[in-house]
Amino acid sequence: MIERLRRLLENYKEIIANIESLSLTTKGKCTILRLKVILIDQSRVYIREIWRGGSLVDYSYWWVSSDDSPIEGWDNAPHHPEIPTYPHHKHTKEGVKELRNPQLEEFFKMLRNSILQPIE
Repeated sequence: MIERLRRLLENYKEIIANIESLSLTTKGKCTILRLKVILIDQSRVYIREIWRGGSLVDYSYWWVSSDDSPIEGWDNAPHHPEIPTYPHHKHTKEGVKELRNPQLEEFFKMLRNSILQPIE
């Protein structure tokens, strides 16, 4: 898990200003990852993953602006059964939408694309 995280952060270092906090807690077969990252535009990312027996069972990836306004969040909380990809969904400014590829790597790709997008 640590190597996966190390690779991810290295692959996206061009958008990362600082890793503010990192916590990895293991209790029996359950491992909880918590990560707070400051991005180059001063927005923040909050990551929480819960792994059990080597499988990801719960996740929450949130991107907020420097003033704490939500930009986008991905999670698998079971509170939107109307979404075709239930329980996987994303919270956007346009509302709750389906989430087809709920992986942390995909979340960071979205961040990079959004932050480094050319201004027109």
